[in-house]
Amino acid sequence: MILIADGGSTKCDWAVVDCANNTIALQFQSCGLNPFARTEEQILETLATEVKPHTEPYDITEVHLYGAGVTPQKGEVMVRLIGNIFPEATITAQSDMECAAKALVGDGEGVVVILGTGSNSAYYRGGEKVAAVPALGYILGDEGSGAVLGRTLVGDILKGVAPQHIVEQFEAEYNLSLADILDSVYRQPLANRTLAAFTRFLKPRLGDTYIYNLVERCFELFVTRNLSQYPVKSIYATGSVAYHFEGVLRRVLEREGFRLVRVVQSPIEALAEYYLHADNCTEELCAEPFRRITEEPSYYDNLESMSVAECLRAINREDHRVPDAVERTLPAVERLVRELIPRLKRGGRLFYMGAGTSGRLGVLDASEVPPTFGMPPTVVIGIIAGGDKALRTPVEGAEDDTEQGWRDLEKFNPTPLDTVVGIAASGTTPYVVGVLRKAREQGLLTAAIASNRNSPAAQAAEIAIETVVGSEFVTGSSRMKSGTAQKLVCNMITTTAMIGIGRVRGNRMVNMQLSNQKLIDRGTRMIVDELGLPYDHARNLLLLHGSVELAIRSYYEQ
Repeated sequence: MILIADGGSTKCDWAVVDCANNTIALQFQSCGLNPFARTEEQILETLATEVKPHTEPYDITEVHLYGAGVTPQKGEVMVRLIGNIFPEATITAQSDMECAAKALVGDGEGVVVILGTGSNSAYYRGGEKVAAVPALGYILGDEGSGAVLGRTLVGDILKGVAPQHIVEQFEAEYNLSLADILDSVYRQPLANRTLAAFTRFLKPRLGDTYIYNLVERCFELFVTRNLSQYPVKSIYATGSVAYHFEGVLRRVLEREGFRLVRVVQSPIEALAEYYLHADNCTEELCAEPFRRITEEPSYYDNLESMSVAECLRAINREDHRVPDAVERTLPAVERLVRELIPRLKRGGRLFYMGAGTSGRLGVLDASEVPPTFGMPPTVVIGIIAGGDKALRTPVEGAEDDTEQGWRDLEKFNPTPLDTVVGIAASGTTPYVVGVLRKAREQGLLTAAIASNRNSPAAQAAEIAIETVVGSEFVTGSSRMKSGTAQKLVCNMITTTAMIGIGRVRGNRMVNMQLSNQKLIDRGTRMIVDELGLPYDHARNLLLLHGSVELAIRSYYEQ
């Protein structure tokens, strides 16, 4: 059997891999084995007391250690020390970066990032390290690490930079004097671990503006001083800091043009799979799995304890993420609209289909097309699972039938000229997934608007519009950021399509319905501006022809 280990400065994850039965026989933890932070005697003691007892029931023939601080020189030391405990085994020792690369990238290409007590990064291609920016430790480097996050927090508190309420909460939680902190940092061993431990203070307070900005600045520094030096933008991350602060990390990366492909707290299970499969299927390892990001916990905790002002600032901060997420979908939206316009010109229709909030937003956008652009209500049509009743009242189970969407669409006698846009924040709604599959089979143009990557809806549609806005302020409440993103995308689709088929003149709604005095006045002023006519003359001309477009055209044809 094979014993593998992934070790950081604080802890080390172990697994016993049973290749004969293709299983992971055992997993356990020991304290960290970083040879720069611990003496040989301490490492031997850990191996003897925290590792060997767990493995005694197994015939260990190979040991593969991957760990922080395992340089080529220190690797030789680690092989020798492990050999004292497992004298009959074949032993290798490599860096923790090699572990993360095997587990997350395999033979693919990308930048591997470790954000734990310390931080590190390297660019891998085809299983080989191509480039690496030195980590340099928490004094000279380690940007974005737990040690630097803790160092920044404690430094701000001691220097009086942190807000008073943060200082008071810190003192209440830790009850440490200035002398205690200075002693633990400057006189006691493993100061990086001491500082990194303070990240536990940060996570539940991400809703606080000061805390959020502190974490964001640390990650920005990590990107600037490390990731910006690599030629690729795909990031694979591991480590407790990357895992617990994924939301902030993802936003910083995406703002700087990077893509966070995958995040795991510890790569030990993926590493075990690497050793279990001789072919090391890199396509499977590197593929970004479908994740229900829309269901992941909010970045903010204890919402009920936040003040109204804090809630509003946090919601507003989250809402600022939406335009960036929508911007990343523009190529997909452009493709949809380019294919939609000629279909509309030939008599095709656009159907929005969804359930719950997503369905309501589709119906809303469709209902605004006739008054805004003067189109009949039979051109852009919104269909919601459960029918019109579901616009105001939830209809139990309406979204769970994979066949019902197509049955609802069939009532409109769909043709290949028609387009179906399925809207589902999760991308898993059976009603939406089912109708997209059937519509695509029947030759209709299909697109999916979803807030998770690689969702079933996106896979069912010809065009995937993935507005990945992250977890919601209130966990799972996709009426918030996801709904806002859906509304923006629907606005773009119909507005651009209507411009494309000639329903806008200059920048004006010259085909709007004259349904009230405000719109009649607006239309009149458009005619005055275009033709230079007196207001009353322009108004009479508008009312005679029923639209700005027809009034102007008739005037020129006189």
